[in-house]
Amino acid sequence: MYQYSGSCNGFVNTLRGQTVTMTGKVVVSGEHVKRENLAKIIKTKGGRFKNDLTGQISLLVHGDLSGQVVTNMKIQFSDKLLDVINQDRRQHHVCVVSSAGFSELLNGGTAKCLHDVVADRASAV
Repeated sequence: MYQYSGSCNGFVNTLRGQTVTMTGKVVVSGEHVKRENLAKIIKTKGGRFKNDLTGQISLLVHGDLSGQVVTNMKIQFSDKLLDVINQDRRQHHVCVVSSAGFSELLNGGTAKCLHDVVADRASAV
């Protein structure tokens, strides 16, 4: 099993201070929400939104990739999901949350970091 040695405790507690990007279609409370609207919401919660995965990103929201362009057909990963793993080589941990986890964060809750699940899937190929 993949084990990252960074400072993630396995949970994301807030959007405040996070720099967020997304992959796939993100659903909030059962509805697909456009990125422009999500960027505004993230800002109201104290975070920043960026379209590209860079060394500044601390959180990736993993939406539904069905019908989307995927880079790795075998594991159905987008470029951004693959980049999360590549960031590990630079000792930069990017937390990954699902749409459901993102919804929890928007409502003041916490979300499980799925980074290790993504890394395990990528290393299984």
